Amino acid sequence: MRSVGRLLVLALALALLHRWSAGAELVARATLALGVLAVVAELAGRVMVSWGWPRVSGFLATGILLGPYGLSLVRAEEAAALRAVGDAAVALFALRAGLTLGGRKGASAPPVRYLAASVVVPYAVTAAAVFALHPWFPLTVHQPIGDAAAVALTLGAVTVVAAPGLTWLAHQDAPDATTGGAVQWLHVMRDFVAVPLFAVTLLVARLLTSAGALDPAAIWLPLLSAVASVLAGGLLAVLVIRLAARLGIPPGVIMGAVAFGATLAGLMGRAEVTLTALVAGLVLARWDGAGAETLRRHFDVRGVALAGAAFALLAVGLDLSAWFALWPWMSLLVVVRAAGLYWGGRWGARDPAVTEVLARQGWLGLISQAGVGLLLAAAARRAFPEWGVSFESLVVGLVAVHATIGPLCVRWALARRASPMEGASGAA
Repeated sequence: MRSVGRLLVLALALALLHRWSAGAELVARATLALGVLAVVAELAGRVMVSWGWPRVSGFLATGILLGPYGLSLVRAEEAAALRAVGDAAVALFALRAGLTLGGRKGASAPPVRYLAASVVVPYAVTAAAVFALHPWFPLTVHQPIGDAAAVALTLGAVTVVAAPGLTWLAHQDAPDATTGGAVQWLHVMRDFVAVPLFAVTLLVARLLTSAGALDPAAIWLPLLSAVASVLAGGLLAVLVIRLAARLGIPPGVIMGAVAFGATLAGLMGRAEVTLTALVAGLVLARWDGAGAETLRRHFDVRGVALAGAAFALLAVGLDLSAWFALWPWMSLLVVVRAAGLYWGGRWGARDPAVTEVLARQGWLGLISQAGVGLLLAAAARRAFPEWGVSFESLVVGLVAVHATIGPLCVRWALARRASPMEGASGAA
């Protein structure tokens, strides 16, 4: 309790100092803003734990509340200046998730049928619901039926987006932190499936939309981003494998270098930062098991302390204005996606290789969404010149909601189960 009080006093002091620094240099204001976010996020995380909720939901809520789209304690220009720092921090957790999955040698992953069901059913259910309601849905109310079908299919494709790093952290804060390997594997695979599936959806949408409603050049942007991410992540992993052993670089420096390398790849090209870091982790664990184990142990001891600032910075950039304007429709989309994941899980669970716990509660672990959703939202904005901005705002709002409630669903699932979830080695 005393530590919480000290954090509260420090947060208030930093907030007042930041408020009085409006005329200072941007670097100084951004540094103060980062300090405010880190302290308030840690405080919110502790409050969440005292309520029996996951800390990461408090971290995300802090960023949304204090960011430029909330109370504006962190100003828009400060959020922009901190973006690279936030990307690198979140990339560390994507890297850790990749190290976990790459190290699952000999462990059984969920059957491909379960993965396919968790992708296809939410996609189909969401697309069907939006198309059925297109005479009233805000983005399609005045659109021709072909354009309405394109909106429905594109929103369906967004349901595939996952959040490997966020889900890994949510499991670390669970009553049994050794669980979640199967769900983690599903998150990784869904993120890799989401990008090409979105590109295919845009190709189909081109056949349905009216003249000029879709920019053909934008169809390939998600695929280019995925390819760039895989190449950049693989290159970073190779550099680490070849140089780290020779030069004796400390584990913390290695992980930081990979995270900032992924961020630099995102700034210089079309790579998506979290996908790049995830690929680097997977390759490292596959080709240098001993080194990956060292990195995992090092991060688990020290890295989780970065979670508050990392995920608060991620949430600072989430614009929830669409939520306040369209909350009934967005609530419906959240419920429809959850229903699709539930029924997809039930269908996929018909495979006898699926464990009972995964069959009953695995869908709750798939609610979270994060960075790849923002990539697809930006791609849709360029693909649809007429209504792309509104579509992007809608998707960003949905990602923010799913990122916040996803860890709560993980906690709920773990609280209900009586035996370890499949893949108990996931957080080795």
